Amino acid sequence: MSALASSLLAWLLTYLIHSTVLLGVAWAVTRRGRLEPAASDLLWKVALLASLVTGTIQSRLELSTPAAVTLPVATLPQAARPNQPAGTTDPGRKPGVSENTGASGSRPGSVNPTPSRAPSLPVVVVLLWGAIALASSLYYFARRLILIGRLADRRAVSDGPLAATLAELQRTAGYRRRVHLTMARTISSPVALGLSEICVPELALSELGAEQQRSMLAHELAHLARHDSLWLAGASLIERCFFFQPLNRLARRELETTAEYLSDEWATRKTGSAVALAKCLATVAEWIQASPLGVPVAGLAERRSFLVSRIARLLEGRLPSSPASRRGWAAAAALGVAVTIAAAPRVSQSSPPVPLSVPERGDSVRSPSPEGRRGQGVRTGTGSGGEDTTVVRALIARLKDENAGVRAAAARSLGHLSDPRAVPPLIDVLADSDGEVRSAAVEALADLGDPRAIGPIAGLLKDPVTDVKRNALGALSHFDQAVPTAPVLALLDDPDADVRHQAIDLLEHLHARSAAGAIARLIHDPSPDVRHSVVSTLGNLGAQSAATAITEALSDANADVRQAALGALNDLKAPIAEATLFNLMKDPSADVRQRAAELAGERSVVAAIPQLRRLIDDPRGDVREAATQALGHIADPAARQALQAALQSPDPKVRRAAAEALGQDP
Repeated sequence: MSALASSLLAWLLTYLIHSTVLLGVAWAVTRRGRLEPAASDLLWKVALLASLVTGTIQSRLELSTPAAVTLPVATLPQAARPNQPAGTTDPGRKPGVSENTGASGSRPGSVNPTPSRAPSLPVVVVLLWGAIALASSLYYFARRLILIGRLADRRAVSDGPLAATLAELQRTAGYRRRVHLTMARTISSPVALGLSEICVPELALSELGAEQQRSMLAHELAHLARHDSLWLAGASLIERCFFFQPLNRLARRELETTAEYLSDEWATRKTGSAVALAKCLATVAEWIQASPLGVPVAGLAERRSFLVSRIARLLEGRLPSSPASRRGWAAAAALGVAVTIAAAPRVSQSSPPVPLSVPERGDSVRSPSPEGRRGQGVRTGTGSGGEDTTVVRALIARLKDENAGVRAAAARSLGHLSDPRAVPPLIDVLADSDGEVRSAAVEALADLGDPRAIGPIAGLLKDPVTDVKRNALGALSHFDQAVPTAPVLALLDDPDADVRHQAIDLLEHLHARSAAGAIARLIHDPSPDVRHSVVSTLGNLGAQSAATAITEALSDANADVRQAALGALNDLKAPIAEATLFNLMKDPSADVRQRAAELAGERSVVAAIPQLRRLIDDPRGDVREAATQALGHIADPAARQALQAALQSPDPKVRRAAAEALGQDP
């Protein structure tokens, strides 16, 4: 518990340092630079989220930062000094009195400290932080429940002018997610709830004109499109969980501000009228008399404090920043995060010193090794692998234990210890009478990665136990050279599908192009996984002679196999009949249709233009986009006409792909 608390406290302190740096820089840049809302919104979001991960990345990468801080730890009770002769006492201690007075009959020099009952400081601090963070978070959720109760009487608006206006806005903006429009008497300002609901006050029907209603709905639709509700909820929870960082509150309020400015811009672009939105804001401001809803929400006028600045900004007609400018700030933010990871101070937990025990007679005494100082214990009598000689020898001896489970466990442990002295004994165990033991020995030799084991492991490819053959194939994949291919080829006829699959993968790993013919014979294997592996391997091996077999796979019953066959034929630059390609562009699988469309574009198949044009209306978005891009690769007037028609697609990705393709040289 104490170690966990110390680690968590170290992470919290690291978070405090990194969040102060990142949020402080974001504050300085946004205040002095007078950035557009889009760039400011990006910087605050990056600073808020990156602070949670930069310290963790530092710890995982074990970076040595210029100003690392280590938490102090209590010193463990020390045993008798190793140079002190047995039976002697320290100066000032009465002869005959044991150093461990808490345990009778203990061996002189042994360590038996009395644990402290008082909790350590890290435990107290972490528990206090957890209690405050939990209470603050529960308070936030309680306020959310109050908000839900306040809106309990809202009713759905499924028809009428307001619903029609919202539907028209969605079509114009290309927003395809379903939006629920509701109306409530208990709110004064429209709000966006969750991911798909817009709730408006009843006054919006009677006191707002048609243009103002359209601007109001466009503003709330912008909140949904930007996922502002999720961002504000996440920022609020971060603010409460990490209450000791006051800049989180500033970040959350800045995100509220930029969300409103950006939603105003979005609504203005979609409606074309900044004046209507400004009038709508002024009217809604007159309705707001009660206090806000209690928690940050994405609403039209929940914060009256900066309504004047929003209205003035709309009437002045300021244009938003360009995408290129936002990309520049994104690159700068990424660079800032990288610098924080590399150079910001990190607080780490120090490991307690390792106590030295008095050696037994005949044992040598060694100082704590670097591994011991890292908390892994003191290793004595180390061998070439750096592990305890006694442990390794004891495990090797258990390889001959009468119990098969013990032999298997000993083999696995030797593999984990990575001691090369275990290689010859483990090779001997490959002849064990028990299949589980042989499998464990194969796994251990794979972990050791010693080339001496290649031949003996290859011998197990003829083992009668299927699991042993599978493990042997997996172990041989750890080696790149000197692996014999003949026994692997023999397993292509194995009755077990997994064995055949692994054998194909191993031949690909070994770049065995001479095995292409044997692999191609499995193109009609009963297992779809095997057929998929066959096709992918033949393509990766560059086996031109197997193009005919791969072409047969284009009519395979499994969609993944058909898709892999298209990719393999493309890798081989092998021809594909146009009729076959057209049929695949009508395939029931969307992935196959997408891949076929991509190939039609890459190969500039003019005859595929009509089918590609039909795919622009495909139910799958990826297929529609791929078909549009494919048309851009075909230098033909009919393709450009199809791209012009695609500019009217309701899918914004299709329109964007068409616009980009039309800008290229025909």
